[in-house]
Amino acid sequence: MSGDATLGFRGEPVPCTPATLQLLSCAPILGSVLGAALDLRLFDHLAAGPLDAEALAARAGVSGVGARRLLTALVALGLVEQEAGPRFRNGPLAAAVLTTEGEDSLVPFLQHQRRHVDSLFAHLGEAVASGRPQFERWPFVDPSRRAEEAYTELSRHPDEYALLMRAMDIASRGVGRLIAEQVDFTGIHRLVDLGGGGGQVALELAQAVPHLSLELVDTPPARAYASERIARAGLTGRIRCTVADLREDLASILEPADALLLSGVIGDFVAEERARILSRAVSLLRPGGLLLVSETLFHPERRGPLLPALLSLFMLLSTGGDNFTPEEMEGMLRAAGLSDIRLFFNGARGLRDLAVGRRPIPASEG
Repeated sequence: MSGDATLGFRGEPVPCTPATLQLLSCAPILGSVLGAALDLRLFDHLAAGPLDAEALAARAGVSGVGARRLLTALVALGLVEQEAGPRFRNGPLAAAVLTTEGEDSLVPFLQHQRRHVDSLFAHLGEAVASGRPQFERWPFVDPSRRAEEAYTELSRHPDEYALLMRAMDIASRGVGRLIAEQVDFTGIHRLVDLGGGGGQVALELAQAVPHLSLELVDTPPARAYASERIARAGLTGRIRCTVADLREDLASILEPADALLLSGVIGDFVAEERARILSRAVSLLRPGGLLLVSETLFHPERRGPLLPALLSLFMLLSTGGDNFTPEEMEGMLRAAGLSDIRLFFNGARGLRDLAVGRRPIPASEG
C-alpha cells in the first residue's frame, strides 16, 4: 500500500509507505543507538583496528553485555562490520564521518542535534499548542534564571555555544564555494559577513575569491572561535572579525561594503526583527552593492520539501523565526529597498538556496 505521499530531505524524495512510517516511529530509538556510540567514542576506539566486544568494552569502560548488544545494533545499521572471532571494525561510513578527528567528521553536528535539537523536539506538542519557543527545555538551562532568547541562553554556556559553532560550520560546508560560483565578484572587494558564526562561509569565500577582503561580525564567543579558525587557515590578513549585535544599527562601526552576506541568519528572527535587520543591512551597502541571503527555502505555497519544514518547526521551538518561500524571500528583499533580485535554488546540491539583490544607485549618481 502506498499513496502519493513522499519524503524528501536532501536529494530525491522516496515514497512514504506504512513501512516508512513504522521506521519513522523508530527514529528516536535509532538516534539513541548512534548517540550512545558517540558518547562512548566507540568509533574512535575502533579507528585503530578491529576489536572484540570485551576489548572494546574495556576501552570504553562499559559492560561486556552492553557493548555486545550495542555493536549488534551498529552492525545492523551498517555502521560497524563484524569479522570472524567475532571482532568488529568501523564500516566505511563510520570511518569517514563518525570519528572525532576525521577531516570530514560529522560528530559535532550529530552531538548538536542531540543536545540542542532533539531535546526541544520532545516538546513540539507544547510549542504547537502555545506558539512559543521551548528553549528553556534544554537540559543545561537553569529555569530560575533562563534568558529571554535562545542565543543569549546558549552564550551563557561556553561548551554548548562552542558545540553550536562547530555544528554550524559543518552545516555550512560548501556554501561559500557555491556562492563564489553563482555570484560575479568582479568589482566586489569588500564583503561583510553579518552573523558569520564560526567563519566557515567566510573562509570558503576568501579561498575561492583571492581579491576579496572580508569582515565577519558576530558575538564575542563567535568572534573568538572564528578568529582561531581564521588564524589556523593563515587568512588573518584578509578576514577581520568584529564584535557587534547584528540587530543594532552598525553604520557607526562598519565601513560601507561592496557586498553583505546574511548566511543562515534571518530565519532565526521574528518578522519585525527580520525586517529591521534587512533594512539596516542594505544601509551598510554602497550604492550598487549586493546583499546575499543564504537560506533553505520552501517550494511555492510551502508545498515541501521536508528540510525547510523541519527547520521551520525548530525555529518555532527555539528562536521564534521561520523559513520562507521564494515569493516571501523576494518580497522581503524588495521591501528592504533592493532591486535586480535573483534566486538560486540549491537543494538538489544539498546546500542552502541563495537570494541576491542590489542596492539601487540613485539617479543623480547613475
